[in-house]
Amino acid sequence: MEEKNFAALRKYADRVTLHHGPIAQAAQLRKDFTFASLLDSMDWMPDTMIADQLAALIPRMQPYPKGNIFWRSFGTKVHSPVLASLMPVELPEKSPGRERVGWYLTQWIAPVPDRAVTDYSKLLCKGEEGLQKNTLFDDINVMTAMAWHATRSEKDVKAFYKSQQSNYDGFREALLPDRDLLLKYCLPWHTGPKTWLSVGCGTARDIEYVVGHIQATKCKVYLLDLSPDLLDMAKTRVDALGLGELCTIVEANICTAYDEKGNPLPGLNLPPMGSIDIVTCSYCLTMIPPWEQALEQMVRVLKIGGTFALIDFTKRSDMPNAWHQRLNKWWFGMDGVYFDDAHTTKLREHPSLKTVWFAESEARVPYTPLQATHYTFAGVKQAGKK
Repeated sequence: MEEKNFAALRKYADRVTLHHGPIAQAAQLRKDFTFASLLDSMDWMPDTMIADQLAALIPRMQPYPKGNIFWRSFGTKVHSPVLASLMPVELPEKSPGRERVGWYLTQWIAPVPDRAVTDYSKLLCKGEEGLQKNTLFDDINVMTAMAWHATRSEKDVKAFYKSQQSNYDGFREALLPDRDLLLKYCLPWHTGPKTWLSVGCGTARDIEYVVGHIQATKCKVYLLDLSPDLLDMAKTRVDALGLGELCTIVEANICTAYDEKGNPLPGLNLPPMGSIDIVTCSYCLTMIPPWEQALEQMVRVLKIGGTFALIDFTKRSDMPNAWHQRLNKWWFGMDGVYFDDAHTTKLREHPSLKTVWFAESEARVPYTPLQATHYTFAGVKQAGKK
């Protein structure tokens, strides 16, 4: 600080309130904050902690244009889907609003959402975190079914899942990582969505992560899958969670679920095309051979402003042709899971989708030395697009 400015600072010292504690506690000091400068604190926070802080802070702030949230980061992009949901703008290097500290690679500012249309207290919810734990024998049964499926020239998806339905969730809990992050933090629960289509829902494990959100928003959930055996398990799960009135089971192929006029086929209890708030596809697109057709269909069923969120396997975008990426592709391909980096390219460049969040990560494949790459994506359907 320059000496000439110290007197002015001391003059207004009585306006400063010191608080020792987390942001969520400090937010309770008043309910009309106009500016929150969070510095680089959130660089060190996991998504759950960021959601906890913002869920307490944002409802205590005035909405934009008065209210803004500022932070800086050592990263080159927004590092959390919770922050990405605020639709922040990076401050250019010569911006008058940018801090002059030279340590940080990026600085961001985001408008405080209008409380009339968003409720950021819904960033946190009560979910059912319990999961089925397999024994080694259970996992061997699953891997045997996978090996049998790999030897078939014609991949019978229904038969594949029927043979392992009782151990399905236990094995895939470790095989399919980060589904909880997608469901909790990439979906716009703060906007109070009323319809959600889960494509390739399987046993409906995904809904367990966000039971509280579904109950609070009264969101109508449509669980769509090809396998009647997995849908039987989904129905059992829905009933156990007490969500029977909010969840509809649909046995169908998303590619053929609607006619040329956009109406659901007879017998399929689905919302009209172009009316759905959220569409998710969790580790399923890689198992659909006509994936482009399926992707386009999922975009079409969304309403303007609706959110399309996916998580699935892929090849690392920075080294798609490395030997270990080719090995992953071959290994999964034997079981009808087809890695294709064109999936992520199509999503991020789709003319009808504005990317809100995209990230890649790696996780170990159970009982193997393989490190498989997966991505999470969330995009909003743009106005004026089909």
